[in-house]
Amino acid sequence: MTRQSVVGHAPVVAQLERSARDGTLTHATLLVGPDGVGKTTLAEAVAELLLDGGSWPGGLQAHPDHWLEDSDAERISIERVRAGGEDGPTLQDAMTLRPYAGGRRVAVIGRADRLTEQAANCVLKTLEEPPPQTHIFLCAAHPERLPATVTSRCQTFGCAAVPAAEVSQWLVARHAVDPALAGLAAHLCGGRPGRALNLATQPGALAAELDAIDAFLAIAGSGRGGALAAAEQLAPIATADGRERAISQLTAWTGFIRDVACFAAGAPELGVWDAYRPAAEQWAEALPRERITGILARCVESADQLAQYAVPRLCYEALFLDTFTTTPAPPRVSPVLRDPALASPAPTESQTPRPARPRRRRA
Repeated sequence: MTRQSVVGHAPVVAQLERSARDGTLTHATLLVGPDGVGKTTLAEAVAELLLDGGSWPGGLQAHPDHWLEDSDAERISIERVRAGGEDGPTLQDAMTLRPYAGGRRVAVIGRADRLTEQAANCVLKTLEEPPPQTHIFLCAAHPERLPATVTSRCQTFGCAAVPAAEVSQWLVARHAVDPALAGLAAHLCGGRPGRALNLATQPGALAAELDAIDAFLAIAGSGRGGALAAAEQLAPIATADGRERAISQLTAWTGFIRDVACFAAGAPELGVWDAYRPAAEQWAEALPRERITGILARCVESADQLAQYAVPRLCYEALFLDTFTTTPAPPRVSPVLRDPALASPAPTESQTPRPARPRRRRA
């Protein structure tokens, strides 16, 4: 197994590796856990072990017995799954072929909770009557969106958040990230290596994260009009990319409120946003614990709504009104002085905002 590509999840890795080697791996495996925690990476590592993909010219991605759906499409349609579908080679096209080189065929569906009802039912048919020597891995952050008939036919493994120390070490060793930046990204990623890698390597990603926190804190004291104006200004448009940006912003706000809850509970050592500690302490002093936990729950609920294709602006309006216009309201705080190295880069002409269109990457 390509251990370097898998961060954390040691018990799951060990069990899947053992089953793959001794021939007891079930035909259908469901990996569940937060977005960006490494579910698809883990599934691909097991696929590489099953097919000896590392020895194949071009690696696993070029192996003829490997099939992967990990596009950025908002939904996985039946045309990507059923035999002869337009988005081929499809899952059923790949699974019904005889193994060419590895003695087995392996399919991985990243973010399987994107399957439409029709596509999920089509996957179910493959799970009910699996061809010999085939293995299908489904990866889902929201397994409750999959039909029970699908999940019941899978062996399920949970992929928990990865400790920050492991994420930081991986960023430094595997991706040559500066240790200080790796530590910051690891603490802000919520235990999700994929998110940490984006924060540490994508230009402006970390600055955008901090901008989101600054804008959120600035709403305090602006009243109903200010809350609605902020929602209009901050909410991305309702596209796949826009929803992804909105969820990232909500993750940042949730992280700040989590720190507030830690200070309110008398556990400041659990806080991770050092630069925002004064602001978090002021919120913790001004708000009752139950109000803080209510705001935290509201952030989590809003992120879940966005993941289910809610309109970002409507989610933001409801969240901001609940958070900043309900008594007792959060206090106004002083702006945080930011390290110049983390300043938001000026947009180039190619980065100028424009109407986004859904993109699709071929699997």
